[in-house]
Amino acid sequence: MGRTQRKRNRNKMRNFRTCDDCKEIVFFNSWLAKQGMRRNNKLTLAVFDDTGRGVLTKKKIKPGEELMNLPLNLTINVTTILMDLNFCNIFLENTKHCLQQYKNSVTFQSLMALYLTYLKVQGSKSEWFLYLESLPNEYTTPYFLRGDILNHVDTDILAVISKQKDIINSSYYIFEEILNNTTSNDVIVKELKECFTMSIYEWAYFTVNTRCVFMDLTKVIDLKNVQTSILNIICDNTKISLCPYLDMINHSPIARNETKLVVSRNIENIRVANLNHVLFADVWFSIFTKNIFEPYTQVFICYGDSHNLKLITEYGFYLPNNELDYVSFTFESVDTFLRSQGIKLSNDQNIFINSHGLNKDLYIDLKGLSYNFYGLLMVVKYYYNKTVDVGRLLYSAAICSSNRDLNDIITPMVRDKLIKLKESVSKLETYENQCVITSNCIALMCQYVVILEKFIKC
Repeated sequence: MGRTQRKRNRNKMRNFRTCDDCKEIVFFNSWLAKQGMRRNNKLTLAVFDDTGRGVLTKKKIKPGEELMNLPLNLTINVTTILMDLNFCNIFLENTKHCLQQYKNSVTFQSLMALYLTYLKVQGSKSEWFLYLESLPNEYTTPYFLRGDILNHVDTDILAVISKQKDIINSSYYIFEEILNNTTSNDVIVKELKECFTMSIYEWAYFTVNTRCVFMDLTKVIDLKNVQTSILNIICDNTKISLCPYLDMINHSPIARNETKLVVSRNIENIRVANLNHVLFADVWFSIFTKNIFEPYTQVFICYGDSHNLKLITEYGFYLPNNELDYVSFTFESVDTFLRSQGIKLSNDQNIFINSHGLNKDLYIDLKGLSYNFYGLLMVVKYYYNKTVDVGRLLYSAAICSSNRDLNDIITPMVRDKLIKLKESVSKLETYENQCVITSNCIALMCQYVVILEKFIKC
């Protein structure tokens, strides 16, 4: 076979097109270089048939190679927000005592979303403009599904959406109130007040949600005494960051990588009041791969071992054949079913169940019943059997998830769930112009069908 024929065959096998020559990407790459980002010269941006935009390697990458190295000042993190005095003044120059009135009221992700909105409304005047332009205009999480489609989506997906809506709605109205009462005369703040809508805030929230990476800066800055800082309003930690270019690398469950915060000089426990860009000029965020990537293949990192419910609701994509998937059941639904079968748990049984945590983490996966589900059914069947010490058996090696007698107790409930899932999938499949979000929900619900069918057959 000649060189020309080999080249043709190789081109036929390629499932991507490179995009580093696109005008927008050229500007973006140039901006990254000027900001001091160092990346492996084997990497290039590409659009893949199966995953969309991602990162391609032109040459073989070996375990231990650094993929990229970002100056801390090129990431949007807690220090970025705290050093932006105009943004902080939204809260500090206010007719309301924001730091006290809204103490522990919002998540750091919500605050990051507000900050991203603040940057977005600045347009080309923002130093982050080229990064913002590189971000998607919309996201593929079920949060954005239409109401008529939501009527047929599984309850587990709906439960996540409901929690997301609660967080987004509550934080949006808090920020709206803060903006309406700020006395800041900054032009950008005035623009933010005029442009702050639910739709732009939702976009910002899911930008952070889908693209942030873990970054722990607690050894670099002192975040223990923040009563006079806007961090006083957050209710969780600040260990997330947006990292340009790095957030374009897609997820694979088999990818292994390591991140490092590289500090080239003695920087430790800097007080919030003393933060400045010069201090962080010698702090870098680096990511290394532990995998082998062959030439002209997509480079992946792992966002963490996750089941598909989390992947589709938090990141907007689905992984086929994910062994971490499971179908969950609430204790209330199991109790209701048992009552319908004439089985009423006694006070003693309920006390035992609660004290051993058997009312939580009830699910069925491809291996069968979860430990807690199995334990709960043991209490149902054997609690009053004098020949069985349920408490002792729970923590013995004898416990397993494939006891036919226990499985049979809930098989009718599982069968009902299976029927409803199949009906919902059929209705979702009738919708014309299937979008990625709907397809992901259908794929997950079909996986649930597989799990439950296997349980019933075993």
